[in-house]
Amino acid sequence: MRTEQAGQGGRPLAGQVALVTGASSGIGAATARALAGAGATVVLVARRAERLAALCAELGPSAVAHPADVAVEEQARAAVAFAEGRCGKLDILVNNAGIIRPGTVETQDPREWRATFELNVLTAMVLAQAAIPGMRARNGGHIVNISSNAAKIPGGAGQASYAASKYALTALSSSLRKELGAAGIRVTLIEPGTTVTEVAESIPDPQRRAALDRHMHREHNLEAEDVAAAVLYAVTQPPRVNVNEIWLTPTRHP
Repeated sequence: MRTEQAGQGGRPLAGQVALVTGASSGIGAATARALAGAGATVVLVARRAERLAALCAELGPSAVAHPADVAVEEQARAAVAFAEGRCGKLDILVNNAGIIRPGTVETQDPREWRATFELNVLTAMVLAQAAIPGMRARNGGHIVNISSNAAKIPGGAGQASYAASKYALTALSSSLRKELGAAGIRVTLIEPGTTVTEVAESIPDPQRRAALDRHMHREHNLEAEDVAAAVLYAVTQPPRVNVNEIWLTPTRHP
């Protein structure tokens, strides 16, 4: 780590406030642990209040829980307002909440397309819009969007809506970078390959849910902590450095 960050006793994010969506499990929970371990105060946002309470108990005073369904615009905006009101500011926004609804364009219910884009893309835009004024007023901040390898290399038939939503995050991140760079606000896109998480559990169709669960729990896949480490790397660079994208894949491909 660069000396200008390492001089804070191994706590390069001391004094900073981060909001992590989808923080009740998987990449979100791992990212919350990593950021708290680096000294940040972390606002944990997800629907499952009991999971957030358990993670808060684990992290102690470094974490604050705010149960919310960020797919609902009013609740997403309220989460940012809560972070700023409770902690006085918001330095880091990690847009991690997301879903996958397997299905081909030919056969899938368009309501599943809309649900995928609502959470994976529009929620990230709403949260960014809510967070930007405070970041701009403080001449700095960091927005991290969690995407996927599927944005550029869909894993196979049945990933159209998911891959399209994650590709949209690429365009969103690039656009935000151009909009916000002059204000000192950084934007990073993290694109992990297959990662062991619980995302398959929310798939309504039991056969598709079981198939994706098997795929995600294969040997040698990435772990949530690997993605969290990439987030931590990006947000602990000097303010002059914007890590635009981090592309992660398992070393051993099936």
